[in-house]
Amino acid sequence: MNTCVCGSFVDDKSTLCPRCAALQVLGLTTNATEPEIRRAYRVLVKAWHPDRFQDDQKLKDAAETKLKDINSAFEFLTSTTWERGQGQPSAPHFTSATSEQPSPEREPAAAQSPTGAAPAVMPRWSARLLLWPAARILFRVAMIGFVILLGRYTWIAFDLPGSPAEEVTMVYGASKDTLLKGLETPRRRFVQAVEGDLRRLGVLRSTPAPADNPLMGEAARPSSQQAGKAAPERMNNRPPEPTPAAPRKLLPYITVGSTMEEVLAQQGPPTASSENKLVYGKSELYFKDGSVIGWRIDPAASPIRVKLWPASAVDPGLASYTVGSSKDVVLTVQGTPTAFTPDKFEYGKSEVYFRNNKVVGWKEEPASAPLWAR
Repeated sequence: MNTCVCGSFVDDKSTLCPRCAALQVLGLTTNATEPEIRRAYRVLVKAWHPDRFQDDQKLKDAAETKLKDINSAFEFLTSTTWERGQGQPSAPHFTSATSEQPSPEREPAAAQSPTGAAPAVMPRWSARLLLWPAARILFRVAMIGFVILLGRYTWIAFDLPGSPAEEVTMVYGASKDTLLKGLETPRRRFVQAVEGDLRRLGVLRSTPAPADNPLMGEAARPSSQQAGKAAPERMNNRPPEPTPAAPRKLLPYITVGSTMEEVLAQQGPPTASSENKLVYGKSELYFKDGSVIGWRIDPAASPIRVKLWPASAVDPGLASYTVGSSKDVVLTVQGTPTAFTPDKFEYGKSEVYFRNNKVVGWKEEPASAPLWAR
C-alpha cells in the first residue's frame, strides 16, 4: 500500500488519493481552499471550452476530454465528504448520486447498536439531494398559483364591453395619447382587484381615497386638475426603460490592472495556467486578485501586446535618458519593457536599474535590445 502526499493511504496501483488527483487536474496544491478551487475551475472551463476550437476537430475533441476531467474533478471536490481523521475518502470515485454504507472495519465499536447491527448514517450531501425534489415541487406550486392570480387580475382588468380587437383598433387609430388613456382603466381595475383581495385577507386596511388619488375615476377629479395632471400621470405610470448592457470591448493592449477574463477574451486559451499565472508559449502574465500585475514577454517566440503608459506628462521629443531620469522618461523613450519589477525594466537581455523611481544604471546587450541611454 502506498502513501499519498497528503498522508492518506492508497492502493499499490496509484500514488495519489482521489482528492489529490482531482486537485492535480485543476492545477492546485493539496492545501487548496474551496474559493481557490472554484476560481481555478472557472478559469479552466473558459480556457478549455470546445467552442474555442471550432476550426480544429482534434483540438476540439481534446478540449472536450479535458473539460470532462475538469468537471469530474470539480464535482468530486465540491460534493464529496472526507474522513480526515483516518485519511481515507468516504467516496472512492467521482460520484455524488449514490451513497455507501460505512465499512465495518472503520466503524467504531461504540457506534454499533446493542443488537450488533451498525446504524445507517446518511451523509449530509445525500440529505440535500433528498430535499431538492421537494423544493422543486414547492417552487412549481408557487409559480402555478402566481400565474392563476395574474390571469384572474388580467381578466378583471380587460373585462370591457365590446370586441377587444375593435377597442384596440380604435385606440391605435386615435393616436398614442388615446392609447394611454384607454389603458388607464384596465390598470385601475387591476390595482383595485389586488387591493380588494388584500383587504379581504386583512393584509390591507380600508382607507378613504383622497380626491387626487390616481385609482379614482376621472369624473371624481376637478376639471382643472384633469388637464394639468394627465400628462405627468402618464409619464409617472410608464415603466422605466431597461438600460441596454454595454457591449464588451476588446482592448488593443494588455496592461497592469487588466482582468483575467479580458486577457482570455483577447488572447484565447493559454498553453498553461494557474490561479496567479497564464502562460502563452514562452510568455507569461502574472496576476494578483484576478488582475495583471506584471509579465515576462518573449517578443520573438510568443508576442503579446502589452503596454505601460507614463504616469505623468513627458516631452515626446526626448531621444534618450540618463542617470537621474524618471521611469516615465524611460517609458517614453524606450517603450514598454518585456519584463519589469519596481527596481528594474528589462528589454530582452538589456536592463535599466532604478532607485526611488530614478535611473541609477543600465546593462546593454545590443544584439538583444539596444538601449537609448546616454
